[in-house]
Amino acid sequence: MLKYIHMEIKYTKRDFWLTILAGEIVVWLSLPTLKNIKVLELLAKWGIGLKLFVVFWAFFVPASAILGLYLFYLAAKRKNQIGLLQMGKYGVIGVLNTFLNAGVYNFLIFITNIALGFTVDLFFVVAFVITVTNSFFWNRYWTFEKTGTETVGKDAFQFFFVSSVVAVLNTGLLHLIINVIGAPAAIDPKIWANVALIFAIIVAFFGNFFGYKFLVFKK
Repeated sequence: MLKYIHMEIKYTKRDFWLTILAGEIVVWLSLPTLKNIKVLELLAKWGIGLKLFVVFWAFFVPASAILGLYLFYLAAKRKNQIGLLQMGKYGVIGVLNTFLNAGVYNFLIFITNIALGFTVDLFFVVAFVITVTNSFFWNRYWTFEKTGTETVGKDAFQFFFVSSVVAVLNTGLLHLIINVIGAPAAIDPKIWANVALIFAIIVAFFGNFFGYKFLVFKK
């Protein structure tokens, strides 16, 4: 029998530790992106070594995630709206998925040294498949707290459908910015590829959240 966990508005130990886990994963996934957009190079010029930065980053990111989710919890309690807490959790997972997506995307750019053309579109698709699989399990069992196995297949299909529709729009947007508009003369194509990714991420955040909440995991 399908069951939902009764979703009270509360900030649990499980939320705390899962937020830390997501934050720490983000730390390591972010490194390829930070390298490609030359942040690590800039820090080195300022005398900030990689080890020192990683120590700071490994504390700062999880701490920020915990604080951010707690603020959403306070807002949810104040407004008596569970959706605000769900959006906070989705935001944490959204950041994780963002850096998973960007990490895979930038890793493929890094190992191939390709940042133009349809190959970059393919990199985006590969990153999407990996990211959406990760996103499904986090959002099903944590953000929207749905249990039971009877509808896993249906939920997964709907989840991938919503994600795919948003991803198709994003792929078109990505291709438009990278290959049609193109990088300005003074900007490295690798940096411009990440500028395009930022726009795609904004569209994905809101499109996916409302699709998941009202179509996939609706109660």
